[in-house]
Amino acid sequence: MSEFDWEKVEQDEYSRSARPSFVKLTTRSYITAMGVAPDRLADATFIDLAAAVTAVAKQISEGPNVGIKIPNFKAYRPYPLQAVWSGGDKISNRRVFRIWLKQPLFIQKEQFTEAVAQLDFDPAIATQLHFEQLAEGFEIQSFSDTPLDDSIAALTRIQTTIADHQLVPKFNDRHREVYVAGYAPDSPVLLRVALDENFGQVDEAQVVYN
Repeated sequence: MSEFDWEKVEQDEYSRSARPSFVKLTTRSYITAMGVAPDRLADATFIDLAAAVTAVAKQISEGPNVGIKIPNFKAYRPYPLQAVWSGGDKISNRRVFRIWLKQPLFIQKEQFTEAVAQLDFDPAIATQLHFEQLAEGFEIQSFSDTPLDDSIAALTRIQTTIADHQLVPKFNDRHREVYVAGYAPDSPVLLRVALDENFGQVDEAQVVYN
């Protein structure tokens, strides 16, 4: 049996379309890490923690091949890294990040702990890695084929759709970046903005649930 591949099976959730769409994502397990990155994706703090989170996710996905016992294990491709950036009114001045990397439903904290131990990180890195239950919630998204800045078309498309549908952003100082094509500073990115569910007009048929 071939492995589960999020990029093929969950194309709507991880859209590469410029056209804005909506997702409503419930509580799932994530590997997380937090920090401050003055140079954003080029910052050493972000790079080190992103690499560590990605390595843990890869190690867990190897499961039985590396001696990690996972009940009901099914082969899968690790999900993409994402990060919530906050701390400013514009994309360019948001420097506080929280990395999230989704885990399949059959992955538990025990497997995370074993993977971290196997990888033998420097304690300064290992202590910053966590396994948490989080919900992304209701968000609008648009894919940008250029790196994010304050003038990218994806942001304009999202802002226009928000206004057209009388929607209200949940926060004014943060956004989510989903690195469906890698997290190098020059990589394209899926931009998401959290919305307040109590406002606006959105056809339920337009929303991707997971």
